[in-house]
This record gives sequence, structure tokens and C-alpha cells, in this order.
Amino acid sequence: MDRIAVVTGALSGLGEATCAALEADGDRVIRVDIANSDVNADLATPEGRQDALRRIAELAPDRIDAVVTWAGGGGETVAMLCVNYFGTTDIVDGLRPLLARSAAPRVVVTSSRMTIEPADETLVDLLLTHDEARIVADYGDEQVPLSYYVAAKTAVARWMRRNSILPVWNEAGIRINAIAPGFIETQRTRTGMEDAAAAKWMIEAHPQAEDIRSQPSEIGVLARFLASPENSLLIGQCIFADRGTEAILRGDRIW
Repeated sequence: MDRIAVVTGALSGLGEATCAALEADGDRVIRVDIANSDVNADLATPEGRQDALRRIAELAPDRIDAVVTWAGGGGETVAMLCVNYFGTTDIVDGLRPLLARSAAPRVVVTSSRMTIEPADETLVDLLLTHDEARIVADYGDEQVPLSYYVAAKTAVARWMRRNSILPVWNEAGIRINAIAPGFIETQRTRTGMEDAAAAKWMIEAHPQAEDIRSQPSEIGVLARFLASPENSLLIGQCIFADRGTEAILRGDRIW
């Protein structure tokens, strides 16, 4: 399709699958990851994000057609908050001028089915203020990976909803949406499932309408569609790609 897409977290799991789906469609993909990629950068740090933006602009100075942000995941320190939230919002916002030059600019950010769980609202609100220095100062010594993960992905979803309908994006035709995966069988989740207690928690936390292990390639295909010109109608939508987990846990009370 002769489009240029930037994918963060590109060398493994859902990012790798998204790159494969985009390239199968004829897109040129600029891979961003911590090492061994087109753009090597630590998106958990402000300096790393600025370096990534500079390098992407060097590789695609005329335009960017799509951005898909998979960089994130787990961890046990404040860096996990920063890479999941700021590694998404700063990269997308920093690439807005290049996206605005595309005929059909698209952004896909990563949320999670875990966002329907109770979040630390103080931390979510702090993330949305974009005060990274205070977050590092206030949360730098704590190690609460699940709480951090839920807060970061919740904040990303809210950032997406707030920004997706603003004129600064839509006057340029930039569509912003999110994917909220459920349990996906990646190398990381397979490793985690080797522990019996962790496997039990994972299965119980992700009830499904059908007993099938979802694969990264399935998410890649969804990301490809959301990042494509064919996705003309969706703005500000968080797609729960979870084989029914969100519907089972939340039911119909969201309407």
C-alpha cells in the first residue's frame, strides 16, 4: 500500500506480529525497540523518547502514515509506568506533525482488558497531568507491578478518548483508537504460565467465551485494519480483543 508505519515494541510478541501483518499488506515498517531495531531507544526515559522521535524523523522525513504503540508490558518499577504511558503518549504526540502529512493517518495505542479492574485513580490522574518528574519521585521506590500496569493502561485509554475527538487531531484526519488485548499466547505469557500459581491466576482473570488460546497474529491483523485507510469510521474506540473476557466480566451495564 506504500504506507509508512512506526511500530514500537516491534521485536517480540504483539509488536512483531503487527509488523508482519503490515508488511504483508505492503507497508514499510519502522521498528522501534530497546535494541537490534531500526530505532533503538529506551522509551521509559524522556531522553530515549526524544532520541526515538529524532531518529524516526530522519528515517521518514516526509510523512508517517500510521503509528502502533506496543512498547510496554510488565515490570516492577516506575519504569514500567513510564514506558507504558509516556512511551505511548509522547511518541504519538511527537509524531503528530509527520502524521498530519499523510492522506490517511492512523494511530493505534495499547490498552488492556485489565482496565476494567479498579485502578489507582490518584496515579491515573497524575499520569494524565503528564508530570513525569513527580511520578518518578512519588512512585520510584515502590514495586507494585499489577497496580502500576492497570493504572498505566487505564491512563492510556483515557488519554486516547480525550485526544481522539480534539480538532488538533481530526482536522488532519488522524484517527486514534486502542486495542485492549485479553490473554494472548506470547513467549512472555508462556513463560509466566510455567508457574502453577501464576497460570491459575491468569486463567481465572481472563474467562473466555471459547476455550482457545489467542495468538499474536490475530491481534496483528486487527492492528493492521485499525492502522489502514479502510478504517474511516472508528474514532476514540477501545477494542477489547479478548474472546469475550470483557463481556463476561462487565456484562451489559456499560450502556
